[in-house]
Amino acid sequence: MPLIIAATDFSEVSENAVNYACRLASLHNAQVMVIHSFIIPVMFSDIPMPASLITDAQNDAEIQMKKLTGGMAMAYPGLMIDGKVIYGDTIGVLEDYAKESRAPWLIVVGNSSAGENNTWPDSNLMAAFRKLAYPVLAVPPARTYNAVQRMCFAFDNRHKGNDIALQQVKSFVQQLNAQLFVLNIQAAANQDIDADAKNALAPANPQYHIVSGSDNVDAAIHDFTEKNNIDWLILLPRKHSFFEGLFHKSHTKSIAHHSKIPILAIHETE
Repeated sequence: MPLIIAATDFSEVSENAVNYACRLASLHNAQVMVIHSFIIPVMFSDIPMPASLITDAQNDAEIQMKKLTGGMAMAYPGLMIDGKVIYGDTIGVLEDYAKESRAPWLIVVGNSSAGENNTWPDSNLMAAFRKLAYPVLAVPPARTYNAVQRMCFAFDNRHKGNDIALQQVKSFVQQLNAQLFVLNIQAAANQDIDADAKNALAPANPQYHIVSGSDNVDAAIHDFTEKNNIDWLILLPRKHSFFEGLFHKSHTKSIAHHSKIPILAIHETE
């Protein structure tokens, strides 16, 4: 049975993402594990931190977790769902749990940075996109689950080292019985999609769309997803070097900030 890990901080956005994960799991015979991580800020003082602070925080979170998972179990009869409260930072906890249990089909998180009122994408979301070795689905606020019929893979035409990532794209498309659009944005020359990438994606029967002459990748992606009624946007966040990080903005951050649809982040093999 596939495993979906859903992260929550008990905010409205994250609980909506848990609900999204449960709906998805109930339709695809998957199990849901809801994870809440917490830390107690360290105070630099001669007075040691009372152990009761961690215990109290743990107990309070356990109560909220029981309420959340109980409500989801009632909403989705037959769904296998459980919850865990674990001390530690969010990304480390998710990574450790995934390693200790089994490789998840998806890790689902809330995209609290989406929307006009937020000035900068959530750092935990960006860290999850880039650091977790499993597919991460970021659900924007108030987004409810509907059948995923149309998926767009925004592809930069760099195939080397991404065989597993392309296989994951194909797998998700087939498992969800969706239509795949492969979108490549080019500033100038109209270059065809990499032949090896086409071979890897061929079983998904994708439609290829090359947009040339655009110097604004983010805007072009948003325009395409809106015009084509895309349900999920698939991104492959790249591991930039230190100097690239200094001088180039992150397309992933910009897209996550404005996205009205769930974003599925897959990862480089190398």
